[in-house]
Amino acid sequence: MRVFIDTNIFLDLLWRRERFLADSLKVFDLAVDGRFELLISDLSIANIKYITRKDYSVDEFYRVMSVFRPVFTIVPIGEEAVDQAFAAKARDFEDALQYFSAVQAKADYLLTRNIKDYGFASIEVISPSEFLNRFS
Repeated sequence: MRVFIDTNIFLDLLWRRERFLADSLKVFDLAVDGRFELLISDLSIANIKYITRKDYSVDEFYRVMSVFRPVFTIVPIGEEAVDQAFAAKARDFEDALQYFSAVQAKADYLLTRNIKDYGFASIEVISPSEFLNRFS
């Protein structure tokens, strides 16, 4: 099984968002245990660096990412996903890019807390908590 995570799921870990941390940690733990392949886009990595720039020094960012890096496969956004996102005319363009990257990577699920932004989706878009209810 291939599980794509949206940027917000990874940020839950980095910012230790109390309300969401346990579910995000469990998703990563299950990936570490080999229950599924965890996917994240290259755009998410860039966004995470930019979004956390005030919270993590450069050295801290690289240290933290080196811990998590073996857990996930990085998949590209690429030209095809950009064109599909343009065609979708989604309310949130960045979410459309994430989604079409997940589709290209043949993800079975896309995990996010912004489910409403993926109304155009044909693969299943669910929250980490719903995913864990089904698969843990």
